[in-house]
Amino acid sequence: MTINDVSLIGKKVLVGVTVTLIPFVIIFGGLWLGRKLLEKGSATKTAQIVQPQNSTPS
Repeated sequence: MTINDVSLIGKKVLVGVTVTLIPFVIIFGGLWLGRKLLEKGSATKTAQIVQPQNSTPS
């Protein structure tokens, strides 16, 4: 094996790892972004419910 063969194998491994990781980054990044947007949207639309105090003398 020459240095060119080792270099070619290294490049192929790097390309394989990159091609494998890019879809995962896109999928999980999209899921994370969607979750953040949904949490932000629901946080602005929620209202605080305060129950009235019953002041009945004992």
